[in-house]
Amino acid sequence: MAHDGSEGLSPDGWLPDRISVGVLTRVFTPELVDAAVEAAGAREQRRRLLPARLVVYFTLALWLFRGRNCGYGQVMAKLADGLYHQRRAADLLAGELDPDGWVDAGEGRRWRQPNISSMSRGRGKLGPGPLMNMFLQVAGPTGPDGAPGVFCCGLRVVSMDGSVTDVPDSRANDEFFGRPSNQSRDGAFPQVRWVVAAESGTGSLLGASLGGYRTSEQSLAADLLEQGCLGPGTLVLADRKFLSWQLARGFLATGAHILWRASASFTLKPVKVLADGTYLAELRPPRKKDGPPVTVRVIEYTVHTTPAAGGKAETSEVFCLVTDLLDPGGYPALDLACCYPERWGCETVIGRHKTDMGEGQPVLRSKDPAGVQQEMWALFAVYQALCKITGIGADAAGIPPSRISFPHALAAATDTVAAFPP
Repeated sequence: MAHDGSEGLSPDGWLPDRISVGVLTRVFTPELVDAAVEAAGAREQRRRLLPARLVVYFTLALWLFRGRNCGYGQVMAKLADGLYHQRRAADLLAGELDPDGWVDAGEGRRWRQPNISSMSRGRGKLGPGPLMNMFLQVAGPTGPDGAPGVFCCGLRVVSMDGSVTDVPDSRANDEFFGRPSNQSRDGAFPQVRWVVAAESGTGSLLGASLGGYRTSEQSLAADLLEQGCLGPGTLVLADRKFLSWQLARGFLATGAHILWRASASFTLKPVKVLADGTYLAELRPPRKKDGPPVTVRVIEYTVHTTPAAGGKAETSEVFCLVTDLLDPGGYPALDLACCYPERWGCETVIGRHKTDMGEGQPVLRSKDPAGVQQEMWALFAVYQALCKITGIGADAAGIPPSRISFPHALAAATDTVAAFPP
């Protein structure tokens, strides 16, 4: 049971409606959850042991409790034991203790903790839609204007990158998601591929998309555009695998700006050399009838390391950045080149998903594609809620969000869900 963050929950009434997810309930209020369920058409027709809202909170909690001894039964016990034993104690004092574990749940109804198969069916009936809707509701930047590491040349910096996650080795998952393979053998697990757009300096997610292992990251990046998570005032950083005429045109159409790295094989013919040594070039469409070329500015540079006493200086490979910010005066090449390493901050975000939140259980639980999608959207939602709560704490303390340890924030949020003893 939550000890705080339970705004919107009646102190009395139907017991399942009293169960929450601790401090995360400040972000995922009952009203937000119910609206997400309704929008996905997943509202239950009659009250059951596992109403939709409780299944949503249970699915979120699966990402707070990972590793050993964190199966369905244990996680549900974390959520419900406090209230359940409180009601059971009241029944005992009234001399009405039920040997089968049913308790007075309010509104003239009885309730007991559901078994594992019921929880599994509950997740199946809920589907991925409500969790996706919830994530889209809470996604967005959290860094305040002028926050260090969040802005460059007056633009909010957003990093885009992708990764893969192992899913259970079932026939349904294999057929839907696919798996890596080489000439000698297939990979051990099917994999879901995903792409996120994260705010630099805070790690907050602005958007996310997912697909099968063989889905290209460019296609998943295009899905972000449909979420409306990018727009004027943002500068999107991305590595070599994203650069193309079609994707660049799509991002620029939102009003966002781009600063993407080009691979060595990507042809960029200079059209005009600018005063600062950068030059203009054109991203050309695959076919002329597809549309006009996109004029971009190309920034090429190397990084020189300063040797220690007696050491040897080293020079990096040539970096080639492509941007639609054409004015050298308003957007100095040095500022943009120094901003690009912020893209690796998205690697940190991915690391948080795969290590801190997946610790002890790197493979997802669900053996069916809908369950996998539900788990992934729950992952993104819980991560974003932690970012929002961390941002509130950082703002109150007057420190950068990067100063707050994500594992510590995760542990603190998890502790608020722990059930109190009967």
